[in-house]
Amino acid sequence: MTTPAGKSLPGDTWDGPDGLRRMREDWDRRAQENAEHFVYTRDSQSDLENFELSGQANYDQLVRPYLPILLRGRAPGSCRVAEIGCGIGRMTRCFADNFAETHALDISPLMIEQARQRLAGRANVHFHVTAGDSLAPLPDAAFDLAFSYIVFQHVPSKGVIESYVREAARVLAPGGAFKFQLNGSRFSSSAAHKPDSWVGAVFSLEEASSLLSRNGFSLLAAEGIGTQYFILTALKGPPASEPDERSYILAGEDWAARQLIEGFADPVNQSWRPIASHSRARLRVPALEHKIFFAGIYFWPEASWQPRRLRFTIGGEPSGDLVITQPGDHYTERPVSHLKPRTLAAVEIDIDPPCEKDPAFRAMGTFAARKAE
Repeated sequence: MTTPAGKSLPGDTWDGPDGLRRMREDWDRRAQENAEHFVYTRDSQSDLENFELSGQANYDQLVRPYLPILLRGRAPGSCRVAEIGCGIGRMTRCFADNFAETHALDISPLMIEQARQRLAGRANVHFHVTAGDSLAPLPDAAFDLAFSYIVFQHVPSKGVIESYVREAARVLAPGGAFKFQLNGSRFSSSAAHKPDSWVGAVFSLEEASSLLSRNGFSLLAAEGIGTQYFILTALKGPPASEPDERSYILAGEDWAARQLIEGFADPVNQSWRPIASHSRARLRVPALEHKIFFAGIYFWPEASWQPRRLRFTIGGEPSGDLVITQPGDHYTERPVSHLKPRTLAAVEIDIDPPCEKDPAFRAMGTFAARKAE
């Protein structure tokens, strides 16, 4: 077998110290040859050519819209994130721009060296070289989010991947979130390929769910099932006692109304889920004494962007307005004590001026009812 870097690899097993050494050698060699290419290999001509912009695009697609869920309503500026498999810092910069503290880890010392150079001067970023199957430099229960993207798809050993999942549980605080991608491809070519450090082990949804459960996680969402981009979101600890508290994407189109947190349907503007001028959704009211409605909405900056007013109606009663004066992230909390527990309440959000009249307008959001702190 050969890797894209051109080296033949003896033997069939990748478990144990020898396999980890071989993986490190492969990624060091790739770092020397063309780090950007091997960290971000374009699958099609439609993929972004700019390396830095590709990291921002993935952050905006996979992380930013879900921060209210991943961080349980807390501001990222007060949280710590562990990025597993940071490479040369393609997405690390985005985490550093938003989180109080970012710890970025990789098996390749040469990748880490380039990442340090790229992000020189960022005091809130800490880089670590790992053994390839652990997060040993990180302390226990100290992180709010662990994240990994297009990393485990290159790991040939399911045992090594499980070790990382176990380590993520160790470093996350109770209730912390782990969002990561596996290779879930069901194509016959993937099944026939002997795993190496480029095309790694393949997981089914059942295998991934079991992997998370036995390492102390509860599965919150899965998308891309059966594809190379099989993305899972899990929380450290048992499932919520009120499972229906989980957030729903605001319904801007019919298909979006049915999506639970993740679950990409047909891409809309690179998978952004738009909010319509009159968005409607249903909220399952949790059995909590003190409840609030939490909305997190992201407005994409465009040249024609203009201020907008959002009017909220929850359970048939007006719940005030939110004036958005600039694009970016916006969060709001509103009391919903008038709603009866364990009922379905209608949530309506009207946007003025209407976004349909502005073809450059893009927005998306999530919301939840939860106990007031």
